[in-house]
Amino acid sequence: MYEKTATAMKSIYQRVIDHRKGDCMQAAIASLFDDEYENVPAFIENDNMGELFDKYLESKGYVCENGLYNKTWGILLHPTEECKRKTRFYEPQVLKPENMGEGVNGLFYCSVLSPKYFSWNDMNMHAVICDKNFNIVHDPNLEYRGIRSYPLASVIGFNGITGVYNIVKK
Repeated sequence: MYEKTATAMKSIYQRVIDHRKGDCMQAAIASLFDDEYENVPAFIENDNMGELFDKYLESKGYVCENGLYNKTWGILLHPTEECKRKTRFYEPQVLKPENMGEGVNGLFYCSVLSPKYFSWNDMNMHAVICDKNFNIVHDPNLEYRGIRSYPLASVIGFNGITGVYNIVKK
């Protein structure tokens, strides 16, 4: 379930809503760091998205320590692996409360399945901001204001969060 929690974060909203070309990442990162939209790189427009992301974080005094992934989502994506053998997970990178860092003022950049573009044939992801309890506190897409839940949230848990970027202070 989508729950809004109190936060002093500035809410920046997407300007481009387009399948695979939206700017939700740019808007979410601007919100997370209380920055202006124009000061954050247009990640989706660049082939070196990861490098731009790392440089931006570094300019703010942060690094992305690791990614935390939703184990249930991983099994759902690769069900035949679970059929063949017990899937092993690197536990420090599994999405669970004890693996969450401090985040940026207690908030985290994360991904969910896109409500608008969800399809089993095309797993389009959407960027949002959550708190340490996995409550989605900001969705940069105004169309999703008041959304009840994200695709597959009741199946994968964690309010539908598929992964969290564990961003920490340097």
